[in-house]
Amino acid sequence: MSRRHISIILSNLTGLFAVTSILMAMMVVIAALLGEGYAVPGFSLAFIVSGALTIVLKIIFPRSEELELRHAMLVAAIAYLAVPAISVFPFLMIEHMTLIDACFESISGWTCTGMSMIPYPEHSSHSIQLFRSVTEWIGGIGVILLVVTILIRPGTSTYLMYQSEARKDKIKPSIRSTINMIWFLYFALTAGGVFLMMLAGMPLWDSINHSMTSIGTGGFSVYSDSIAHYDSFPIEIATMIVMILGGLPFVFIYKSVKSPKSLLNLDAEVKTYFLIIIVGVILVTVENYYHMGEFFTTFRHSIFLFTSCLTTTGLQTSNLSDWSYTSLLIMSLIAIIGGCAGSTSGGLKVSRAMFLATEIRLWMKRTLLPRNAIVTIKIGNKRIEDDVVTKELSEAALISLLYLIAILISIMVLSHFVDPKYGLSQVVFAVCSAQGNVGIQNDLINPAMGSLGKILLMTNMWLGRLEIIPVVLLLRYLFKGFKV
Repeated sequence: MSRRHISIILSNLTGLFAVTSILMAMMVVIAALLGEGYAVPGFSLAFIVSGALTIVLKIIFPRSEELELRHAMLVAAIAYLAVPAISVFPFLMIEHMTLIDACFESISGWTCTGMSMIPYPEHSSHSIQLFRSVTEWIGGIGVILLVVTILIRPGTSTYLMYQSEARKDKIKPSIRSTINMIWFLYFALTAGGVFLMMLAGMPLWDSINHSMTSIGTGGFSVYSDSIAHYDSFPIEIATMIVMILGGLPFVFIYKSVKSPKSLLNLDAEVKTYFLIIIVGVILVTVENYYHMGEFFTTFRHSIFLFTSCLTTTGLQTSNLSDWSYTSLLIMSLIAIIGGCAGSTSGGLKVSRAMFLATEIRLWMKRTLLPRNAIVTIKIGNKRIEDDVVTKELSEAALISLLYLIAILISIMVLSHFVDPKYGLSQVVFAVCSAQGNVGIQNDLINPAMGSLGKILLMTNMWLGRLEIIPVVLLLRYLFKGFKV
């Protein structure tokens, strides 16, 4: 890499470490207020490291240079390694985890995956429980978005940083007002989630943590058995509502709040999102009913876990290890698709799946109709121009191909590093759950798992959170530099 490009990237990482140091300072105060003095050193060390990196980078690069989209993507790719790396200290010093497990927990939180190496989070300190929830809450809306919010500056760079986390739509005319509105909606939805969960019977502390991880579609819980701990259908319904909201685009939520009448005319992606939930729940319920035999219990677990999987939240009411191979395959496919574009969900996104399906229909029409026939392309009731379809389809096809290649390679590799007692269906689901940032955990994923398996799943989480392209660019530039 040339010195100029490195300078641009590192100068824009300064804000990342500054924001991380602010977060760690807040956690120090919270730990002290909670009366958990033993937790203060872990957060303090993370504060010192992130603060020192901020100062060093600020001295070397006194002003942030204007960046291009390629630089913004590289900053995003590095951010989801750098922030988790700093965040390992609380897990090392408070939870006394091994380095590999601390890294796993940290990257799982910041990528909003939710797989955990803490066997019994109910025995963890309140500050660690809250810290895990905060990482997923911030990770859900995006680390880069937080940095841009606090250190926002007008200009092209801000929008490029906004785009680097796979965001496109603007709610308001300017990027500043768009980001402010996203945060307002995010706080409101989180507060609403707390109220709804408490109304359903969940204690306040649990409601705060679970609302943060549900709206952020993360999946960390304060209990080892997740939502199953409560054995309460009202709590499950309340949690599902928050998860579904987390999987919806912020643009749609904003329009719905501004004009409730717009709910009568859902856009194509949101319609498809709800259709997938309805059809998927029916399929999984039928499959599990024949496998398990009791309808209400089967339906209750199927609707919750399917919703959790599609929204890529990862909260659980039962162990998927008991499910049939067909059910696991359905859930694996759903984990790959994920929620809507412009939401906190992971996965490829419903919109990309729709574009690929549209291209199949378009190909069939062009094949069956006469050569001179004019074929119009519609998604929902909206006619799409050919150039837009070509651009969106090429992006969807490229990302989907890279996504599936990464999954297939990971399945082949991971199958060699797990106990032979785990079948291929469990390996497939574990990889899809990690790369889709779903976090639903089967028996295969536990602290006794080999280090190479954990590293592989961490890589899947990283790839999935960034939708692969920024990671590919980072690897390419590490080996070949910025030469085309």
